[in-house]
Amino acid sequence: MIRSDAYSDLELISLLKRGDVEAFDLLYSRHWPGMYQAAFYLLRDQNACMDIVQDIFAWLWEKREQLEIQAVPSYLRSAVRFKVANYIRSGKIRDEFYTTLSGLSLPEAPGPQDFLELNDLKTVIAQVVNNLPEKCREIFLLSRDSQLTNQQIADLLNISVKTVEAQKTIALKRIRAAVDPHLLALLLLPVVTCYH
Repeated sequence: MIRSDAYSDLELISLLKRGDVEAFDLLYSRHWPGMYQAAFYLLRDQNACMDIVQDIFAWLWEKREQLEIQAVPSYLRSAVRFKVANYIRSGKIRDEFYTTLSGLSLPEAPGPQDFLELNDLKTVIAQVVNNLPEKCREIFLLSRDSQLTNQQIADLLNISVKTVEAQKTIALKRIRAAVDPHLLALLLLPVVTCYH
């Protein structure tokens, strides 16, 4: 049995290339949490993030003999970024993603480029939210900022739950349309800052 601290990542990759299952297991246990966290930071979907990380490791095992990796953490960050981008492009993202994105804040130690990209994105989202019809904007903000349920919003505003759902759908569609062109730049920010 391989001790967890006995080998560097590159040594484990070398063993993996020869089909060493223990080396694979150790790479998995060493890197899975950070990869999952990086994906979850953006997607907020446990199942999707678990699938993304599992797919990356399945691919690593299948292609183990051809692997040419010089820096394992960087390689895995790129793999997460690529898989998350594909997931977003596939259109499988839940509406909660856009609600979360609209309230996103800067990481603890952003670089100048991170700050610009996130500020640009937040500006786009703020403009969309500000340009929503009044009732639609109010409902969206009650949901996002006050974390009220559809029923609570309906009760507060004396409207039906169906109206709340319809207005939230309108808001999220508009945010999605405005944000989608900026998603690849956004992908670079959380994956780089969350997973070292």
